[in-house]
Amino acid sequence: MPVGYLDVPTGADPDRKSAMVRAIYEAVHEVYPFPDDTRIFVREWSPDAVSQNGLLGSEPARPVFMVHVPPAAGIDAKRTMLRKIGAAVGDAYDLPDFMTFVHEHPLDLVALDGGLLADDRQRVGDRTEASIGSARSGVR
Repeated sequence: MPVGYLDVPTGADPDRKSAMVRAIYEAVHEVYPFPDDTRIFVREWSPDAVSQNGLLGSEPARPVFMVHVPPAAGIDAKRTMLRKIGAAVGDAYDLPDFMTFVHEHPLDLVALDGGLLADDRQRVGDRTEASIGSARSGVR
C-alpha cells in the first residue's frame, strides 16, 4: 500500500537513482511490511519549473518526498525509516534541505481496484501481525 512521490531536479545518474529507489523501498517496506505493492514515483523537474521562495530557478531545487502509508508504525520505526530515506536521496542527489512528509491513511480510506484495503483479509492480517510483532520488540 505505501505510495511515495519524490520531487527532485533532473540529472541524477541512473545507477544511483536505481540504488536510491531500492533503498527507499527497503526502508518503507521494513516499517510497513504489506504484500509487495510499494510504489515510488520519481518526479524530476527542470530548474525553470521550480520556484523556491517566489523565485523561479534561483537555486538548486530542494528535494521533497511524500509517502502515503497506513497508521500504526511507532515513532522510533519512523525515525529509522526517515533516516534511511534521507541517506538514500542524499547519495543520489547531493542537495540541501531534504524534506519528507508522512501521510497516514487508515485501510478503510484506501481502495485497490475499487475494493477497500480494510476488506482484504490478507492485508489486514499482515498489518495486524506486523503491529503485534513491532509492539513486542518495542518498535511499535
